[in-house]
Amino acid sequence: MKERIRLLDIPVDIASTKDVNETVLQYLKEEGSSVVYFVNSETLLLLQDQYEWKKAVEESELVLPGNSSVNSSVDDVLEHKRDPFFFESFFDKILDDAIELGYEFMLVAEDEEKFTFIQENIHEKRPFLTLSGMYLTEQEESLGHIVNEINSVAPDILLIALEEKKQFELLQKFRNQMNAGLMLFTGNRLYHKAVLESEVPKPIQKLRIQHLYKWFRREGRIKSLFNNLKMKSVLKRKKKER
Repeated sequence: MKERIRLLDIPVDIASTKDVNETVLQYLKEEGSSVVYFVNSETLLLLQDQYEWKKAVEESELVLPGNSSVNSSVDDVLEHKRDPFFFESFFDKILDDAIELGYEFMLVAEDEEKFTFIQENIHEKRPFLTLSGMYLTEQEESLGHIVNEINSVAPDILLIALEEKKQFELLQKFRNQMNAGLMLFTGNRLYHKAVLESEVPKPIQKLRIQHLYKWFRREGRIKSLFNNLKMKSVLKRKKKER
């Protein structure tokens, strides 16, 4: 699966949810490690002037849309609607496959709150899934420490849910040192998924402002909106220049 387009000169794979799930399962059966990187508008903007980070992401086995804005931008570049990729459906399927096949997950999260929220979201529907993990503390663990923790577990599937710059550095410097079968670099996507699927407190339900409540719970919502608009603007400008 190597049909790719370029968004802001970053390669993004064109693949349906079904195709990605099948490909990822094949990766897990093979020797060695594979990387899947989910890009959002912030990812694309940050990589513009960062050759080493960009090269590390580009060399991932799969580079996939990590939010709806990137998803729609892929269609804009193609100038037609493709068979879509949905992160939520992909992730739910890989969780179910992991339970069936006995794969072990490890989660690396930005802080304790996010780690607990994501973990509870996963275990609410799949209590028998084997999920270990770690989160960063105020001590600001080094990348080397994170890698040592990962290697002490050696998971089949590694979920990296860190802020973008940490993810870039981890991938660039330690891609070949992390002992994991499949590495999914998800950024803030898992946390946002957990927020969207979380139960809203009953007082909020009575006020009928569930969507507003969840919108405010999503960290970085204003930043994401700004990045989405900026990415769209840059894409339009580059299209006109061509």
